[in-house]
Amino acid sequence: MNFQNPNFLWALFLVAIPIVIHLFNFRKYKKVIFSNVQMLKHIQTESKKTRQIKKWLVLATRILAISALVFAFARPYIPLNGVSQGANLVSVYLDNSQSMNAEGEDGQLFENSKNLARELIGNLPPESKVQIIDNTLSPFSNKLQSTSNAIKIIDDMDITFHPNDLSKVLQRVNNVYVSNDFSSQQTIAISDFQNNGLPQSALIDSNIQLNFLQVEPVKLQNLSIDSAWLSEPISRAGEPVKLKVRVVNNGTDRVESSSMVLKINEVQQGIESFSLDGNSELILDVAFTPSTAGWIEGELSIDDVPVVFDNNYYFTILVKKSINVLQVGSASNEIRKIFENDASFNLKSTSSSSIDFGSLESYDFIVLNGLSEITSGLAEQLKQFVSKGGNLLVIPSEKKPDYSFLETALGTRAYGSLQQKDLSIRSADLKHPFFKGVYSSIPRNILLPKIAKCYELSPASNSQNILQLKDGTAVLSKTFSGQGAVYQFALPLNKSFSNFSNHELLVLTMLNMSFSTSNKQQIAYNLFHPSAINVSYFSGSESNLSLQKDDNNIFVESSLGGGRLKFWLNETISDAGLYDIVNTAGDSIAKVALNNTRLESKQDYFESEELKGLFPYNQVVTSSAVSASVKNITSSLASGKALWKIFILLSLIFLLMEILLLRFLKS
Repeated sequence: MNFQNPNFLWALFLVAIPIVIHLFNFRKYKKVIFSNVQMLKHIQTESKKTRQIKKWLVLATRILAISALVFAFARPYIPLNGVSQGANLVSVYLDNSQSMNAEGEDGQLFENSKNLARELIGNLPPESKVQIIDNTLSPFSNKLQSTSNAIKIIDDMDITFHPNDLSKVLQRVNNVYVSNDFSSQQTIAISDFQNNGLPQSALIDSNIQLNFLQVEPVKLQNLSIDSAWLSEPISRAGEPVKLKVRVVNNGTDRVESSSMVLKINEVQQGIESFSLDGNSELILDVAFTPSTAGWIEGELSIDDVPVVFDNNYYFTILVKKSINVLQVGSASNEIRKIFENDASFNLKSTSSSSIDFGSLESYDFIVLNGLSEITSGLAEQLKQFVSKGGNLLVIPSEKKPDYSFLETALGTRAYGSLQQKDLSIRSADLKHPFFKGVYSSIPRNILLPKIAKCYELSPASNSQNILQLKDGTAVLSKTFSGQGAVYQFALPLNKSFSNFSNHELLVLTMLNMSFSTSNKQQIAYNLFHPSAINVSYFSGSESNLSLQKDDNNIFVESSLGGGRLKFWLNETISDAGLYDIVNTAGDSIAKVALNNTRLESKQDYFESEELKGLFPYNQVVTSSAVSASVKNITSSLASGKALWKIFILLSLIFLLMEILLLRFLKS
């Protein structure tokens, strides 16, 4: 047993007081001679031995009562895990995420948590070593602080947009504990412990003891713009750009009337009114028409209080001058007529031996027309193109082609023997999702292309037929690969094979394939996005890049390749908004939109037993974040198992025993 306030043990000299009283209260027995024996009947005899026992018992209870009271004020404790000496590490995690902006019964959760942290640290012994951690894992979390420095860090701490990730916090605790020679460790986490979908459990040293102080917010109404995305993969000048916007009601009450405002390049372009039930979501459709090509800056906003960090959603869209189409192989007049007569397309034709592999990623749609074979090098480049979201169309040659390298690289269907058919394409295939929006209604007696002969396409598990003959033979199929797709015609565009080249269905099919590229623009990212961000740009010589917003210019790690810019966000980028991607010459080459994560919008919190279940190998104590809980934990932090309550109880028991001795033990 050790003492937290050992100096108080000097008060044990107070036991001298009852001892002195006891000594001065001793009386010697005297003999009394009575002449009248009858009087002895009225005298109560006193046993000298009994009186002495009573006095000694009363003295003992007084000494024990005073001693127990002194011990209680000296704060006795039993060290945790049997540790009686050595340094103790105390780690304090203060959640400073956006959800801590919420109000509790006694005010803002974050300010209340700071007060609790100050109280906790202030009650530790002055020689304690304290580790302070926040959501950003700031540099000070790697260092040990004195109690005074720790309180100063708490005073200076502000709310950030970095989400709460308890697993990373506890991993930082574990790293500091393992790398230093501490005899014991306790972690105090003060948070609302929001269940935001991030990994919360972590494999940490079993000697680390966890104290979770949970602050409880008042349930709030919170309406948020969760996300937005493009309805169409390619945006073109002069054509409507359609957006899908997800709005979420994170509260329990129904929102009867609200509105969302759309701004394009800081000019309001539209407003959408809506109603939304509690704990539900709604997809809104908004649209605008860009007049010119280039980058567009957009902002969606709602008016909702008291939670405001998720009221705005920023996005950027690259409006292309045209859709880039590459035709490799035979220069087909049919394909040329489809794409060259429309200003929305930029068609380039080349032979298989003259392909510039480095520029393939700058195309949206590649057509392999009439190639007798595909080399391994070309197949590998096409695999990269498709895996990143590009669409590829394969039109076979008149003689049986050899596409084995392509089949291996992309898992496409193999071309088999040539079959005589003389059948029409079935009309039911026009209801395929591929043709969605093309036909408002399908005429009963529609004349569809007639196929004289075609190659047999081998079956594949990742493929689907888009167009088939009336006997079920595939004419056009789609094979999914990576983020893109490979389309395959079962016949060349030769009149000896069919009249497909003269039918409007060919035009509709080619346009749909070029428009339906899977490489949709991602119009926005979250702050602290961990993966690389790919952004289309117009130059190919940038090396050092930075993100610029107003007067703030932040350098980022980047790499270039094949018409794509790839860069990584860092911890210094913490403000949501619209950023220019700037090269070393100071020119803006692209734009990117960064938003606050919506993980903090949801009002879903861990229960006590759920928190304990996350760390089955550690001693976990959970409690409400109130002052009484902090005092209990402080006692445990500074000492271990506190015994002062036991000694207070013993003191009261000894005083009660003294009263009973004086009242009931007759002399």
